[in-house]
Amino acid sequence: MKKFSRKIAAAAALAITVSSCMTGCFNNTGSGSGSGSSGGNSETVLRVGYTQEPSSFDPADFTIVAATLTGYDCYDTLLNFSHDGTTVEPALAESWEQVDDTTYTYKIRQGVKFSDGNEMTMDDVLYSLNRVTEDNYYMSYLFANVDSFEADNDTWTLTVHLKQPDSSWQYVPATSACTIVEKSVTEEQGDKYGTADGKTVGTGPYRLSSWSSGSEIVLEKNENWWGDPDTLDIDKVEYYVIEDESALALAAKGGQIDFVEGMSNSVMSVYQSCQNFNILSCEGTTSNYIAFNTASKPFDDEWARKAVAYCIDRSQITTTIGGDYAKQSAVVPMSESMMYMDKDKWDSTIAESDVYTQDYDKVKECLAKSKYPDGFEFDFYTTSQTQKQAELLKSMVDASGSITMNLVEVPDSDIFSYMFGYKTKDNGERYYNAVGTYMMSDFLDPMGMLKTLYAGSNACEGGTNETLWTSTEADGLLDKAAQTTDDAEKMGYYTDAYKIFADECPYLGLYTSSDVYAVSDKFTYDPSPMFWYNFSYADVHVAK
Repeated sequence: MKKFSRKIAAAAALAITVSSCMTGCFNNTGSGSGSGSSGGNSETVLRVGYTQEPSSFDPADFTIVAATLTGYDCYDTLLNFSHDGTTVEPALAESWEQVDDTTYTYKIRQGVKFSDGNEMTMDDVLYSLNRVTEDNYYMSYLFANVDSFEADNDTWTLTVHLKQPDSSWQYVPATSACTIVEKSVTEEQGDKYGTADGKTVGTGPYRLSSWSSGSEIVLEKNENWWGDPDTLDIDKVEYYVIEDESALALAAKGGQIDFVEGMSNSVMSVYQSCQNFNILSCEGTTSNYIAFNTASKPFDDEWARKAVAYCIDRSQITTTIGGDYAKQSAVVPMSESMMYMDKDKWDSTIAESDVYTQDYDKVKECLAKSKYPDGFEFDFYTTSQTQKQAELLKSMVDASGSITMNLVEVPDSDIFSYMFGYKTKDNGERYYNAVGTYMMSDFLDPMGMLKTLYAGSNACEGGTNETLWTSTEADGLLDKAAQTTDDAEKMGYYTDAYKIFADECPYLGLYTSSDVYAVSDKFTYDPSPMFWYNFSYADVHVAK
């Protein structure tokens, strides 16, 4: 059985008490704007705290937010998203052109150097893109419609040939699937590449300076950055892994952390009480949901799925778990930020389709129509980070009197292996009956969430359709939406598909959450809705 990744392993446990966190875990020398460094020169250090560390600095393993806060800045992609996330802008590709419905060309920037001083070549670009099609590359689903890549060394032109027209391809070069690595180093390092014991080499504004697994990661300015390192306000980023979020919040309150992303509702009040911090938020694309495994009992029965859906009070989940920076989701997981095309039509479609509110009489009606009129029990997979939400969901389901929800906690580092089918039973079936998790869209176009979660082509090992649900009719609608550039026509396909998704209920949306940051008033930062790909310490500035 194939592993999820050659390098993903459980992060080392970090036992930190609140007192030691506040007094012994941080080196305050040289921290903050303009404070002294060992050479007598002043440097600006940003201290970032998070409850996880990245699995690796290899773009193939960029699966969690911890990678966004550390590894992304060591690399560049072909393009970048605009700040509002609706368009793309030059990066390693200085210009581009859609030649016809299935052909795109990208003019690659010359003179770019990797952090080790070697110049980037077209061979590096071609190698990086072809590498994505390997089985162990998480983002390979974004290349499902790619027929081939061609590189012209003389003109520094990359040509992408698609199998069929795909209007969402325009955004893909700005995602981590199009991260450029140095071929010689990546091949020489093999499985060690991007690990704490191996090398990490990229073209981004920062470079990995040191990594003490389980405790601290240090990034420093990449003096070879093509974008001009002198424009960067932040000289050094010190990233601290503090698994206990209460300890992390108290470290921020004590002035030992400058920047935190993604605080949960349970510790939000601590950050709000910090006198020298600003709480920033931006509605992004994060949707929290339940995924039902439709390939095995009991959720191969749509009425069993609907019975569970009617057990859930999504309003209470939103308030209790999501907090002030969350909105109750519709049954189909998708944030309002993605509904910029004809918002009125989206609203009417959702109002018509969003029928699942807590109603135990409806639970009985659904069970009577199912294969399990007397009820059933099922295993719900969760992690330590989602345990409180899982316990609240369990209380709602068990209160039905007919359905029992068994909680199965797995390590945070393993959850993707289960969700994407890399860890399965001997017969190939997935372990979970249902799983509680979240997804960030790869772009603001609704296709970024609808195709990712619902397309039959993603219901496979390594695919992002955790439910394994398929519908020929819905797939056809998504294909038509991808092949048209007419927004009105596209909206028709999207909303027709949406109605099918809501009725079949392979997923149950719980809430959408904004991206939230606690930032020391020494610094300023303007959040983007495309945090997952757009975040960069190059955009963090010293407050005037």
